[in-house]
This record gives sequence, structure tokens and C-alpha cells, in this order.
Amino acid sequence: MNRFRLLSSLIVIILIFSFFSECSIASSSQSNNKTVYLIVINRYTLQDIDNMPNLRKIIDEGSIGLMNTRGLYNYKGSESFLTINSSKKAYSTYESAETYNLNKENREIYERRISPITGDSQIANVNLNRIIELNKENSYMPHIGALGDSLHNSGLKTAMYGNGDTLEDTIRASSLIAIDSKGLIDYGNVDNILIEDKNFPYGFRTDYDKLLSEVNNIKNKASLVVIDTGDLDRLNFYSEELTDEMFEKHRINILNKIDGFIGNLKNSIDKDKSLFIITSPNSGEDRVDNSKLSPIILWGNNISKSILYSPTTKREGLVTNIDIAPSVAKFLGTSTEYMSGNTMIYKENNDNFNLISTNNSRINIISKSRFYILSTYSILSIIVILFAMLVLATNMKLKGILYNILSISLIIIGVIPLSLILTSVIKWTNYTSYIISLITILFLLVLIIYKIKGIDKVLLISSLLYGVLVLDVFLGGKLTRYSVLGHDPAIGARYFGLGNEMIGVFLGATSVFLGICINKNRNKVFSFVLLIFSAIIVGHPKLGANVGGSIAVLFFVLYFLAETFNKKISFKRILTIGLATVVFILAMAFVDIKFNSNPTHLGRTIMMTNNEGNLMIMSIAIRKLLMNIKLVGSSMWTKVLNVNLISQIVIIFILKDKLRDLFNENKYIYVGFISGIVGSIIGFLANDSGIILASIAVTLINISFISKLVEYIIEEQN
Repeated sequence: MNRFRLLSSLIVIILIFSFFSECSIASSSQSNNKTVYLIVINRYTLQDIDNMPNLRKIIDEGSIGLMNTRGLYNYKGSESFLTINSSKKAYSTYESAETYNLNKENREIYERRISPITGDSQIANVNLNRIIELNKENSYMPHIGALGDSLHNSGLKTAMYGNGDTLEDTIRASSLIAIDSKGLIDYGNVDNILIEDKNFPYGFRTDYDKLLSEVNNIKNKASLVVIDTGDLDRLNFYSEELTDEMFEKHRINILNKIDGFIGNLKNSIDKDKSLFIITSPNSGEDRVDNSKLSPIILWGNNISKSILYSPTTKREGLVTNIDIAPSVAKFLGTSTEYMSGNTMIYKENNDNFNLISTNNSRINIISKSRFYILSTYSILSIIVILFAMLVLATNMKLKGILYNILSISLIIIGVIPLSLILTSVIKWTNYTSYIISLITILFLLVLIIYKIKGIDKVLLISSLLYGVLVLDVFLGGKLTRYSVLGHDPAIGARYFGLGNEMIGVFLGATSVFLGICINKNRNKVFSFVLLIFSAIIVGHPKLGANVGGSIAVLFFVLYFLAETFNKKISFKRILTIGLATVVFILAMAFVDIKFNSNPTHLGRTIMMTNNEGNLMIMSIAIRKLLMNIKLVGSSMWTKVLNVNLISQIVIIFILKDKLRDLFNENKYIYVGFISGIVGSIIGFLANDSGIILASIAVTLINISFISKLVEYIIEEQN
């Protein structure tokens, strides 16, 4: 097949994928008489809703989802509140969130520290400069006060009521949601909103009657009203002083008060002109539910019973804290400039609460099992590879029990990733059923593959992995949604497409699968089409959407083609491959920006680079480099990669004659293996957790390499 046909196939496939469309039922409505009420019930959980009948009724009439609460570093504290406002990961402390009513004294402090106040603002953050300093080195480059600026630039007003103060500390984190870039809020009361009550932690609580009265007084003036109910925060700070019984009693009492306030506020506003956003910017109370995801509820204008969805996550029932500001701006018809999130969308579902509860349980199980299961896989991989190296290096006779143990061990390591993917499809809802499902699927796969006679087991495993992953990409991740190899929404590093674990599986399986395919049938045209197809589905913004993974897979593809056409690998040719990779990434970025109504990280990065200069690219590169350095130094995957590389060196050194004969007779198996390793090296360098990608890919390549060598040795012995 000539180069023209290759190029033509590439162009056709790109054009086909470029016309994938995405539907959105979110609508924009510009009107200055609308109001958003953002009610903060910090640290509430899905379980708490059972004690809140008014809130449950709102869910029955509105939309509910799970929200990733991560700020720049953590899921607790004030940074998530600031992240909501800036719609980018930001960092702050409770000290930097100190906001006060603007009396004479506080005005003087503010003007001495920040700047003169020219308008009629009632509330100000007197420590704004601390927030600015804390985010100077923030590689996400948040625009502090993006939401407040968006409203003020359109002539709309903001308001803030309530606090989470304790006897010891001033807790005003919720004010960070409403401030503009000057730290100012138009209306509100954050100082005089508490009332004595000996039945509550610290002996006082939020005065909900006063809160309701003051909010109603400005509902025709302010377009964004942030309300901090405060009392669950106070309970959290007081928690260590309480027995379980008293903690539960206080919590139910607080939830009843908050629920009554929500019901009264709901009855006092015009639904057609209002939007309720009820959320916890922090993850829930650990003594109730240690999930890192928190409930978020929307009710109001044009919202029916539904679950939330966001183009940021591309996953039904899941949104992020950076999606709140764009959703507020969209509802009020203001600008989303400087915001990196997307508008939340409502997808009708008559069983919304139960669906979200089930999803939360499954996400928590996977999130908490992830480290242990992947660590177990890492350790098993090391043991099997060292065992195989020992057997081959000492020239043990490959027959009987020894051969069976080695064969089954290699099959297990190859099949575990497939088992971890397929287990996601089963409807387990607790740890026990999850582990039973995983073990059952693994046992059945190993048994079937081991028992099948007259078939290339390496080809079968690699083709199954390749086929399942390709199918999953086109299904939007439905097969890997609840897999430890998939995305962890609690971490929030990635929500859709192929993550680094899956890219590692995909790269390893593809290099082995296509190498054996060409070697067996010599049909280069079919295999070359699959090579190009593989690069596109990893890089296409509506499919794999993984930039670092695209670079790794494209290097693998181009190196594979160069070896196939017997092109000498030189420094100049490596530069050519690198240039082709850059062109490919830019082509995917063009497709993302041109044809995608909600561009992915790649498209948004290119657009933001156009606005903010090369500093954006540099900050991303530094962030990825630092993450790689951190993981290389501490991750179990480093040991896996080292063991794989050492085993290959030992086997090559000791069995070089047999390997030379094997690869002389099976050129394309060698091409597949070596190209996959090249892609793994590039993947390690191009990704912020590239060590994971490289280790998984090299493990799958290495066990295939060992399996093929074992087959060859047995044939020689016979």
C-alpha cells in the first residue's frame, strides 16, 4: 500500500469522526430579573436527605447529581469554594477567606490593604491579597472572582448571607463564591446572622428566620444570592467533643432546621424566575459517609425530574465544582470568560435519587479498592515475570507441572486487565459482590483460554483486549465506567476517554495483536488501517481524547510503519516522527475546536493559549513533569517497570541465539514488540502519570514476548 492510500484513509476517517454530534438540552435565557440562590449545606451527604422531606420534594421536582469537590489540593477547607467562583482549580485558606460586613473599621482595613471602594458594596474580603499570593504559582492560572466579575460586568448584583463561624475561628469560605476580583459583594450579612441556642454545638446556630427575612428583602435586587447555612460546618468542628449518640442527635436537629429554611425559601420565590443550587462544596461528613463526591441539587426554571450531566465529565449523574459558575452565568445570561467548566445539563429520569445513590455506592467501592487491586496486580506481575525469567535463564525443561504453572501464570497476568474491565458491567453494589464478580470472571477467562487447543493464546488475549477497548471507546466508556482501570471521579483527573491505565492496556494489546496479525496472514493493508484507526480513536476529542496517549500511540504507529518498510531509524527520522506527531495533535485540536460544541481539554487549552500566551503551555508541562517525578519516586509501578526491563535484558543476554532465530522467523512479532516498547517510553515522557501507562504496556508486551519464546523453545524440544 503506497503512502497516498495511507494518507487518504487517514483523511477519510478523520472526516467521518469529525461529524459526530453532541446534543444539549441546556438553554440560555438572558434576563436581568432572574435570581440564582446558591445554598451551601457544607458536608451534607446523600444519607442526610432521608431526614429532609422538603429537600427530597425538591429532588422529586428537580435534578440531582454527584459533584467532584476537589480544589487545587484537597476536598475539604475553603479551596473548593474559591474553585467554584474561578471555575478553575484554586487554592485558599480559611484565613484568606475572611470576609466582613463593611462597617467603618472594616472599610478602612480593606482600603488600606486592597484599594479604595467606589461603589455601594456591603461586604468585602479584607485578605484578598493572600488569595492572590497563594495562587501566583498555581499552574491552572485561576481568575480570582471570575463569577463575581461576570455578573458585575453585566450590571448585575451579588449577595452573601451566613457563616460557619465557631468560638475559635472565623469561617467565611462561602463568601469566596460570590466575590469579584476586588473581593467585593454588593449585598448581604456575614457578621450578624447567628442566634444563641444551647441545643446546638457551641451554644449558637444560624438564625434561619432572620436569614429568610434578609434574603427576601433583596431578592429583587441581587441576581446571585449565596446562602451559607453554616451549622453542619460547626458540627464538624465540634465533632471530637461528641459521642456518636449526641453527634447523631445534633445532626438530625440541624438538618431539620436547614430543611425547614429551604422549604420556606422555596415557597417565597417565583420558580419561573429562579434557580436553586443546593450543594456542599466540601466532601461529606466522614462520620456519616467518607465519599469524596457530594450531592448537588438544581431546582427551578425549566427543570424537570432528572439527573445532572456536564460536558466536563461526559458522564450522566456526575458534574464538577468548576461547572457551577458557567451554569450560573448561563442562567443569568452573563459571560463565561475565564471559566474552564461547562454548563450543567438536565437528563430526565424518574428514579433520579435512587440512581444517584447507586452510582455513588459503586464509585466509592471502586475508588477505595483501586489502590489495593492495582497493587495486587503489580505484585503478581513482578512475581510471574521473575519466575518466568528464572525458568528461562536456567534452561529448565518446559514440560509437565512446571510448564502448566508458567502458562497459567502468564495467562492470568494477561487476562486480569480484561477481567477488571468486564467486571464493571455486572450490577454489584457492595464490596463482597464486587470481589466475587471479579474472581469469577477471572477464573472463567483463564479456564477457557487455557483449555482451548490449537489457538494462539497470546493473539486471543491481545485481540480480546483490543476489541473490548475499541468497543468501549465508541460506547462512551460504559464498559469501563466502574473499573479500577477506568477513571476515578473522586480524584477528578479525567472523566472520559482513555486514561493512562487504559492507554497502557491499549498500547500493549495493540502492539502485540497487530504484530502477530501481520506475521500470521501477511495482510499489511488491513493491519495498517488498524494502526491508523488506533491512533485516531485515542486522539479524537469525542473518543479517546487523550493527548499524551495520542503521542505515545502515534510514535508506536509510525515506528511500526518505519520498521515494516525497513526504514533505517536515524535522528532525522525520529525528528520526522516527532513533527508528524505534532501535526496530528494540532489536527485533533482543530477537530475539537471546529466540530465540538464543548471542546475537550485539548481544544480549551489551545484556545486559552491563544488568549493567555505560552505561559499556559509551560504551566501544563511543569505540572505533568512534577507529577511524573512524584510517581516515579514513590509508585509501585516503578518497580514493575524495572522488573520488566531487567527480565528482558537477562533473557536477551542468556537466550540471544534462540531469540535471534525466533525473530528471524517472525519478523512482525518483533516489530510489534519493539514498537510497543518505543511507544511506552514516549508515553512515560509525555504523560503526567506516564509511569503507570508505560508499566502496564510493557508488562503486557513482556508476558507476550515470554509466551512466544516459551512456545518456540517447546517446538524446538519436540
